[in-house]
Amino acid sequence: MLRITWSAGTRSGTASLDPGGTFVVVRRMNLPEAEPVQTVETDGSTFLMLRLPYVSDPALVVRATAGQPVVHRGQRANGAVVELTPPHGDVTSPAPGQSISLTESGTRIDLRYPDLQVCVTAHFDRLPSPRADSGTVQLGVDSLQHDDSWLVAAIAVALSPDHGVVSHGRLKAAFAQWRGVDEPSDGTFDRNVLRPALEARTLELPGARLNKIVYLVERCRRTAEFPEHVLEELRRQLGD
Repeated sequence: MLRITWSAGTRSGTASLDPGGTFVVVRRMNLPEAEPVQTVETDGSTFLMLRLPYVSDPALVVRATAGQPVVHRGQRANGAVVELTPPHGDVTSPAPGQSISLTESGTRIDLRYPDLQVCVTAHFDRLPSPRADSGTVQLGVDSLQHDDSWLVAAIAVALSPDHGVVSHGRLKAAFAQWRGVDEPSDGTFDRNVLRPALEARTLELPGARLNKIVYLVERCRRTAEFPEHVLEELRRQLGD
């Protein structure tokens, strides 16, 4: 169960979401001027509707999972400030189109516009840790398991040296090892894994022959997309 508390200007409220449900901040210019902030619940999701022209649609999506919630920033880069602040740790500013799993209950998500500040706080229960000998992958980010775009990016950051990037062959082999599949060809890996990972982060290479891994790792490091304990667990699982 994901428990959301929110505030927007003078309005505030709460929402409880089962796995699969979402809390979504959206733009609705057809709201009456006297009531520029409204909420509606439908199909297990809650929508916070704002009557502001520079709010993206959607601006923010918080998705409940069986473990850690996933935050997606839809807000475009138009001057609005989007920040994630965990109870313990540094503030993260996700890039437009970026998704991040929350690793700490009580993490606050702020959206600051010239005329309005929206604050969303996510509370959730941590899953019990499996036994050390259970063979279960103990990642801090559950969603890595079902999203290749996140998984390959996390592996690339985890295996890259401080002042460089992992080789294409090593990354391809590590990805196949994690998934438990045969190692794909270079072309298949680039087309089906690396390129979608770049597109998910709205990254466009200025040339077709440039190193995709360099751009991917640089973006993920700059936005602090993966917490250090997740990267350490990946290195341990991959034997690096």
